[in-house]
This record gives sequence, C-alpha cells and structure tokens, in this order.
Amino acid sequence: MRIPIALVLASACWAQAEFEVASVKPNTSMDGGTSINRSPGGVFSATNVTLKMLVTFAYDIRPHQLSGGPGWMDSDRYDIVARPSAEDAAAEPKTYSFTEGALDRLHQRVQALLADRFKLVVHSETREMPILALVLAKGGPHLAEAKGPGPSIQGRMGQLTCKKVSMKMFAERTLAQRLGRNVVDRTGLAGDFDFEIKYVEDRGAAATADVSGPDFLTAMQEQLGLKLEPQKGPVQIVIVDRAEKASAN
Repeated sequence: MRIPIALVLASACWAQAEFEVASVKPNTSMDGGTSINRSPGGVFSATNVTLKMLVTFAYDIRPHQLSGGPGWMDSDRYDIVARPSAEDAAAEPKTYSFTEGALDRLHQRVQALLADRFKLVVHSETREMPILALVLAKGGPHLAEAKGPGPSIQGRMGQLTCKKVSMKMFAERTLAQRLGRNVVDRTGLAGDFDFEIKYVEDRGAAATADVSGPDFLTAMQEQLGLKLEPQKGPVQIVIVDRAEKASAN
C-alpha cells in the first residue's frame, strides 16, 4: 500500500519542524541563475527555483528520483524566504557547518512549506535501480579517526576537506551530489573520520598540457583507499500525486 509522505510527516514531525513565517513569490525575471541557501538559525532561502528543484531538495533526492506532477513544476519559478520561530532558531547551529539533525529538520520544514503553499501531496516507492557503491580499494582504507568538531565538508578548487564525516555522509551527501548519482556506503567502516582529497579539476578543453595529477575518483582511491563500484540496489522514488501553483504573498 502506498502512503502519502506528506500525511505521514504531518502527524509525525511537522509540529516540531515548521517555518513560522514564509514568503513565496513568483519570479518572472527570466534570469537563468538559481540558488537554494540555508543559513545559521534554520533560515531557508531560494531564488528563481522551480517546484521540482524544491521537491528534490526537500526530500533529499536526485532529479531522476522524482516522477509525476504537472508540467509547470519544471518551468514556473519562485523566490522563497522562510524562517522558523525564534525559539526554534535559537536551537539551530550558529554556523554554516550543518549537522545531520539540522539538515533533516530543514528538509522537514521545507516539506511542510510545500504541502501548505503548493498543496503538494506525494508518495514514495522503492525500486531496484543502478547505483554506485562506495567500497574499500585494494590495500584497505587510509583514514584517520576524527579528533575535532564537525561534521564539516569544505571544497575548493582541487581540494576537498572533510572533518568528522562518516562514510555514510560522504557517500550519500558529498559523492551523490558531486556525481548526480545514487551512492551508498558499503565500506563497512563505522565512526567518523578526518580526511582530505587533492586532485586536478576537469577543465575540459581549457586544460593545459602542463597540468598533471589524478582526477577526483583516482585521487580518492589513491589517497583514501576508497573506490566506487556500479551495483544495483533499492532507490527511493518520490511520486507527485498533487500540486497547485502558489499565489504571491
């Protein structure tokens, strides 16, 4: 039996995870730039985004995991600013280094916002699909147990630095986002780790002959003892049953 996710969340967690105030306005600027931002205190803002983008963020899925819904979900654009209550904001992290719990609460608040303002109703199905599995490379892992605060994931050109990050978070958050694929942790490694990957960015046709070094996945295998393998596994599919255009306010 399929169960609408929105209904489950309404009874299970919306009372603890809602925005107190939210502004939702259609964006007709025809600007090509989009952004979705989270700020200390649980503030959520999105500029020039479609409902499809908002649903994939709220349910922490990739675009290929979303099905159904009206065509305007991928064309109409919106600007959103939403804030939790002062009491809820005081309990949120004061820095941009979000914990898993804080990110889960933000996702729940955005889910509640979409159900309220877009009348969104969805249900979830699990399908066997191709995935990427994070596994140990030959020789085993080269990882140091976490010693400081976190979690923190910081990226810059040619370098990724992770502090107090689990393999599950690294697979499902960092690698999945970077590759646009479903990635699961099958390393068998428990606990949190501090690690760094140094690599050469793929610059395509702009690359110069004097730039050498491993790409990201090669560097991950050489420096961390981790690699990705194509496998099949259960993948959550979110199916839109109902959605309405939000009015400006």
